[in-house]
Amino acid sequence: MTISKALQKAWKTYIASPGDTLAFLIVEACLMMICLAPLLFLSRAAMAPFAAVSACLWLLIMLPARMNAAEAMRDAMSGGKLCSTRLVSPGEYGAKLIYGLKRLGFLLLWAAPLIALAVVSWHHFSGEVDSFTVLRMIKNNLGGGDQMTGILRLLLILLGALLLLMLGCAFHSGARHARAQGDKRLVRGHHGKIVLCWLASLIGVLPMILAVLWTVARYLPVIQNLNGLLMGTVSLPATRNTLMILGAGAVLTIPLLPLRSLIPAAYVEGLKT
Repeated sequence: MTISKALQKAWKTYIASPGDTLAFLIVEACLMMICLAPLLFLSRAAMAPFAAVSACLWLLIMLPARMNAAEAMRDAMSGGKLCSTRLVSPGEYGAKLIYGLKRLGFLLLWAAPLIALAVVSWHHFSGEVDSFTVLRMIKNNLGGGDQMTGILRLLLILLGALLLLMLGCAFHSGARHARAQGDKRLVRGHHGKIVLCWLASLIGVLPMILAVLWTVARYLPVIQNLNGLLMGTVSLPATRNTLMILGAGAVLTIPLLPLRSLIPAAYVEGLKT
């Protein structure tokens, strides 16, 4: 199975039944909304601690649901329906939950540098530290006395940590589909192409990627002149326009999300033949 053939098969499955694809997307969105609903507690300070229930629901609902979705995609590529009761099936719930938790554990290892960076940042920059102190710390500790060098190095460190996490997501992207095919060892020796396949699947989030890049381009002049921002001589781009750009990217991306998941699924299925 080549990546180009996986793209073709995923596209064929995606457009085979638009109504079925839409129903699949709606069911997955509803499951996600159930998990995110407790975040509404954040709207009131007294109830904010209850927002942590969202993380518990995500583990208990979405991890098994992702396994169910992989099985539904397997069925769709074999001539079945993409949206069926399989998406909410409680069958093998414990095994699917344990398998999902193992995958999450692996991803946390890939995310370790990003987590460490977040902890260090929280330790140094939380509390009563003002913006000028933060910039001075970046300038002295990372920039060797030059502010822009420090900011650039900080951004490169952050980018490196994010890319490592993305690589981890790509590396493990075929695991649930291999399980759905009934052979967890199916992806062994193929992780290089699975990573490339995952990168190819980013075409499904291309509108959002372009929206983020556009947003970064809008804020880049401000990043290059942080002193001017703090002194009030430089203004941030209009937040309303930024939200509109990101919102448009999200709206255009949502219908393509099933396609993004189908591409790795099609590649892993091809490994079985």
